[in-house]
Amino acid sequence: MEWLSNFFYAFIGGFARIFITSFILWMIGIVGLLFMELFNNEEFQFRLYLQKVWKVLLISFQIAVYGSVVVGLVLLFKTKEYLTYTLVTIDGILLSILYISLRRRLGNFRSKNSNQGNKT
Repeated sequence: MEWLSNFFYAFIGGFARIFITSFILWMIGIVGLLFMELFNNEEFQFRLYLQKVWKVLLISFQIAVYGSVVVGLVLLFKTKEYLTYTLVTIDGILLSILYISLRRRLGNFRSKNSNQGNKT
């Protein structure tokens, strides 16, 4: 039964590593966004700023998830922690499938040119 507890610990730990990495990327993105707004000559609009923060959050989650597939495989072969990085890769694949299906259902795969072409 120890192998089962090790498996679930590594499985949940893989999700935790991905989410912590995405929050770190989000914080870096927010600091960059703050500096961009600080040196912007236009008037500060709070609603527009919150929309940018939300976009940075979504992009950071997607970068972390898609990157975890590649980084998990690289670390799998570089280190001897096979279970941990195999499950990080599997967690990244599962979350990638989830994010791609959400983007497809929400319609984020369409480009701006295809939307304009459908309106006319």
